[in-house]
Amino acid sequence: MKTFKKVVIWILAIILVVVLVSYVLPKTYKVERSVYIKSKPELIYDITGNFNKWKLWVPWTRALDTSAVFELIGKEGQVGTIWKWEGKILGNGQMTATEYIPSQLLAYDLSFDKGKYQSKGKITIEKTGDSCKVSWIDQGDLGYNPVNRYFGLMMDKMMGPDFAKGLKKLKNVCEARASWPRIEEKSMPARIAILIRDSAGPKTYAKVMGKGFGELMGFVKAGKLKCTGPPFAIYVKFDTITMNGVFDMGITVEKAEKSKGRVRFENLPAMNAVVAYYFGPYDKTADTYKYLHQYASEAELQMAGGPWEIYVTDPMTEKDPAKIETDIVFPVK
Repeated sequence: MKTFKKVVIWILAIILVVVLVSYVLPKTYKVERSVYIKSKPELIYDITGNFNKWKLWVPWTRALDTSAVFELIGKEGQVGTIWKWEGKILGNGQMTATEYIPSQLLAYDLSFDKGKYQSKGKITIEKTGDSCKVSWIDQGDLGYNPVNRYFGLMMDKMMGPDFAKGLKKLKNVCEARASWPRIEEKSMPARIAILIRDSAGPKTYAKVMGKGFGELMGFVKAGKLKCTGPPFAIYVKFDTITMNGVFDMGITVEKAEKSKGRVRFENLPAMNAVVAYYFGPYDKTADTYKYLHQYASEAELQMAGGPWEIYVTDPMTEKDPAKIETDIVFPVK
């Protein structure tokens, strides 16, 4: 019996010591990792400041947990936007955006297990020469719970390697995209257009499109129609081997009239799209198409129709090919 009492006393003493020691341990913790990325701060911010694009670089994605379900509540770039997730491996948690400074900072509140564990995080972007120093920081208050105080000693080893892994991938993604044109996801409104359908091959595109757009402009003038946007082409079919395509040439107009000859009117519905703003000669757009396909694939977006080319700059008035803008549009869902 005496031995048992001694054991109990020793256990209580050890617990007391452990508790007392916990109160001299740090009350807060901070995990921080940084990386230098040779890219523009605007590009880095576009990928880090947009919760929907975190899947491009963070370690915690469906590749790690196929059961995970992610949900975005709110609008990107606004304080209060929430990114939630739940999965067998990732558990449940959410990030709530608390501050945005374009090209410099995203700050957020982080919580796990329905708010049981909470911390504050941020990603900072600091321009340094031709590169940017990007830091990912998480810090929290451990309170007076002795277990949490000891747990805090392990936070850097638990979170730090994932932060470093994510920043390394972010560096690879941003530096690979440094040569890309600006790409964004946007909603395009419904519109009324006059269209002509035709086909062409590598040697005949210029001639066929010149004739088609000439007919459309003649139709506009004859009917005294008001144009509401630049001319465009929608590719209905395209053979990547022969480079032959079937396409609709179009011009948006203010209101619909009767069709005539090859010219038809059509109400084009609103759509979600990924748009690349390309500057350069028309025959050098192949890389931009490749970048858009990669972007859509990484963002898990599916094509919802043929690609568009919107001819923003009139080559008759702009003689410098490098300044000719063509917006390449992928309808997506």
